Amino acid sequence: MSILKGAKRAFLSLSIMMAGCAPFDEEPQAPLVEGDITRASWPTVVQETSGLALYAGLNWTVNDSGGDAVVYGINDQHAIAKQITIRGAKNVDWESLAQDDKYLYIADCGNNRARRAVVQIYKVAWTSLLAVEHEGSVEALRMNIRYADFPALRPRKNHRFDCEALTVVDDALWLFTKNWNNEKTNLYRLDKSAADQTVSSEQVYEVDGLITGADFDPLSRRLVLLGYDKNLIFGQSFIWLIPVEQQLLWDRARRIKLYPYAQWEAIAWNPLGDSNELILTSEKSPLLDVSIGRLKIQPDLGL
Repeated sequence: MSILKGAKRAFLSLSIMMAGCAPFDEEPQAPLVEGDITRASWPTVVQETSGLALYAGLNWTVNDSGGDAVVYGINDQHAIAKQITIRGAKNVDWESLAQDDKYLYIADCGNNRARRAVVQIYKVAWTSLLAVEHEGSVEALRMNIRYADFPALRPRKNHRFDCEALTVVDDALWLFTKNWNNEKTNLYRLDKSAADQTVSSEQVYEVDGLITGADFDPLSRRLVLLGYDKNLIFGQSFIWLIPVEQQLLWDRARRIKLYPYAQWEAIAWNPLGDSNELILTSEKSPLLDVSIGRLKIQPDLGL
């Protein structure tokens, strides 16, 4: 990247941050640079938003480690429409949401200090969530996921058993790790119906960063991975767009930098937009308020 182009992108990012929130009911202007995010502020109750699902006209999210075992449904006016407790669940470190037509999957898979050889996924029926008017509680099925390759001597730092990204691909759950040791990601495939299962890593991908979110679009058969550079001060948020057949076609993957740089934690394809629109959420941080963002990507015939 030339110095002039880098300065232009830095100025654009700063301008977006200073301009404040763009409401989603206004048609966004075409991005000056691919990767520009149109954003709006979210309620402070979800200031640690860490997962995203889009269903029945609501944006569903959760807070991460140590928060209440609560799922929030937020409407297009950025107000809390539903606040639903998951009975019998504990938020050790909720980090991701995934969805299919019948269920919402809550991934309690955060593992910063590699203390957990077993993580949990809570499987909640959409019918039970939608039956709650505004506040209430619902039951969930608990899935226990054991890493078969977890070392006997627990690694204390710079390990590869943290995780913040879960998505549904066809009939399976795909779990992507956040590798502090090598800035790659490991893929684990999970059975959506098995309550207890032991899984091994199937593939490792060179993502050049720390992965915080994932989503799969069955129509275009593309998977998106969200992440950021390990260097937090001078780092950069990014996405990878990858076509999927039975496997990720990594030789055709495309990486896009995101502006503004923020703690973007979750991502989902917009089911109501075109096939080139993504929705993201960001935790509250020194870089940005808690936010929801909309990202238009340029069509790519190769994807």
